[in-house]
Amino acid sequence: MNKIILLVFAAGLMIFVTTCDTVENRIDKPNFKGKVVYVTYYDDSPKTELTIMNINGTNRRVIDTSEKFYINEPTWFLNGRKLLFTIASLKLFLINEDGTEKQDLNAQINILSPRISPNERYIVYNLFGAAPERPVLFDIAKGKVVKQLCETSNSFDFGPNPWKKDNQSVLLNAQLERNGDYGLYFVDINSGGIDTIITSPQRLFNRPLLSKDETEIIYSTIFWGASSGYGDLYRLNTKTKETVKLSLSINNLKIMFPKYWTSDKRYLLFVADNDDERRSTCDLLYHDFLTGNTDYLLKNISYDIDVWLEE
Repeated sequence: MNKIILLVFAAGLMIFVTTCDTVENRIDKPNFKGKVVYVTYYDDSPKTELTIMNINGTNRRVIDTSEKFYINEPTWFLNGRKLLFTIASLKLFLINEDGTEKQDLNAQINILSPRISPNERYIVYNLFGAAPERPVLFDIAKGKVVKQLCETSNSFDFGPNPWKKDNQSVLLNAQLERNGDYGLYFVDINSGGIDTIITSPQRLFNRPLLSKDETEIIYSTIFWGASSGYGDLYRLNTKTKETVKLSLSINNLKIMFPKYWTSDKRYLLFVADNDDERRSTCDLLYHDFLTGNTDYLLKNISYDIDVWLEE
């Protein structure tokens, strides 16, 4: 059912609020259990809402609202009980899934793609400003950036789960040297040591998603600089360096980013742009590596979405 709601205020201002369309379950569709967090945007208004709901589209609720500045990049942690997000990329917050205990971390401004460590001690994010983006390590207890992860010419968005389980290594997408190749690297947060995974003269490895066993990566080749810059999804073995383009059963998808990969590696959840004129909306899909089937989970939902599944 279409859930685009038209609101009319007394002043005559009309604002469209985009929630999402729930895709009806079929018998052969996997019965995912979990939830999503996403940002609800309002046309012609800076207001945004931090919104969560079940992965099947039920129990939608708003847990925080920003009237003047955009909420950005919400991510789950602590087994889906807590969230990390930014407001206008200037402030960094923690909040419980029920909207309680909102905490301003007093992080340095200009924050992009923050990701919290499994032990909840550190956050990595890209710091941007006058210089190109650079990856930094934020110590939550100390309330400050304690170091730059490594020297880079430019660092790009972290993927959904860049941390290894040892809390010592982070998956980095960067250009290490000016005019050099682009690549994926594991960086040691203590020593700054770099383990090269793959490089290319082209910027191909967007929003890399690390498998839970840390042996494979799925990334998108989306290119923001072109009007038709939607890409493909690739699966990379970090040991053999073998790279395979994913073959999806739905053609001509405007693929954006991978979002979640189940522990058994059977299901990949990802987002694709749709034909809605509002650039803030997309569709959430899944791909079944066992059957080769690709299908929709949620339609017309914000691209600024994160997924947590019960496994």
